[in-house]
Amino acid sequence: MNNRKLLPAILLMLTAAACSPKPEIRLVFGSLGNDTLQIECMPFSRAGDPAALMSDTLLLGPDGRLDYPLPLREPCIVTVKPFATSQTIPGGRLWRGNMMLRLYAAPGDRISVTAETAEDRDTEFVISGSDLNSKIREFDQQLVVYADRTEETAMQMNRAYAEGDDAALDSLRSVLDGIRSSSIGFISGSFRQSVGSEVAPYIILAAPADSVETYMALLPERTLDGMFRPLLELTRKKAAETLLKKMAQAGLTTGAAAPDFSLSDIDGNDVTLSELKGKTVLLDFWGTWCHACISGIPQLKQAAAKYADRLVVVSIDCRDDKEAWLAGVEKYGLGWTNLREEDSMPSSEKPTVLYNVTAFPTKVVIGADGRIREIAVGEYPEFYDRLDRIMEDERPSAAETE
Repeated sequence: MNNRKLLPAILLMLTAAACSPKPEIRLVFGSLGNDTLQIECMPFSRAGDPAALMSDTLLLGPDGRLDYPLPLREPCIVTVKPFATSQTIPGGRLWRGNMMLRLYAAPGDRISVTAETAEDRDTEFVISGSDLNSKIREFDQQLVVYADRTEETAMQMNRAYAEGDDAALDSLRSVLDGIRSSSIGFISGSFRQSVGSEVAPYIILAAPADSVETYMALLPERTLDGMFRPLLELTRKKAAETLLKKMAQAGLTTGAAAPDFSLSDIDGNDVTLSELKGKTVLLDFWGTWCHACISGIPQLKQAAAKYADRLVVVSIDCRDDKEAWLAGVEKYGLGWTNLREEDSMPSSEKPTVLYNVTAFPTKVVIGADGRIREIAVGEYPEFYDRLDRIMEDERPSAAETE
């Protein structure tokens, strides 16, 4: 949204505030080195759809204050991201943990937030006017500790994987299992203590997939039909897909037959994986909203050009609508096979389910014999060293080329 168009609306709201309180979020920041905020709004009914995200980039007033209007027609997730607490990464900015604030606002809400940013870029948010959001923030602050530990361990695992250190990988997997177990225990305890309160549905959004149905069955009907219902239904759907992914994971080992699937390309033609047998295939699961995916495109292009005669690159766009997908393919010049997974597809037919894709980008290398050679999660240069070795192994022998 254009800031010039938004500012008159803010000024008008401030003028009328003394006469008639309007729904808004009042932000008061202190100790903020940069006075720029990114504020995002996502309707509950379209959560997870990048095309539904509304975003403003605004300046705080000279007193560190901003009154942000909330002309909501339905409940929305409002995320406040101070630029001062962000990290610049290829393709955009990154916020972690306590560096941003997420609010769950309904039509008519008036929520006030004061914030102090420390030198370590963590931000202490104090919320008033919304008991629900205060409780959510308290829950999130405890849960983010487990998320940070998980991310740190995952980064260590990526390094160990790149270095081929299997002993370190095994040790780190045990650490990760311990963190996950502690996190699940915290969520379970929090839900049991809050099952009759307004924050209980929110806790379910963070619950492990195999607990979602159990937790939802314990909610009172009035709570189940409350403002979180669209998010609960989405969580239920995602949980079912996660359980299917876990079932698929058992078969996703090196040397196993690659699960077959069929999707439409840009021209509407069906592309079936099994029909590509005879050439090495690189599946690239990505999205235009994924900064890490975008940052890796130059190296992916180099690999596609290097092995143009023997490697079929297939990019599978996820979570974008058709317009964003087509625009992204053109913008980034993806000159290979491009497919898109539609959210409306049956879960059992989705490539992201069949290949247990839980993070982006994920790359899968499939040999000319139709068997899995490599599955790589994340974007790092070492993947292409492994691809070089695979392509060397896949090189046809002299007898085969005669």
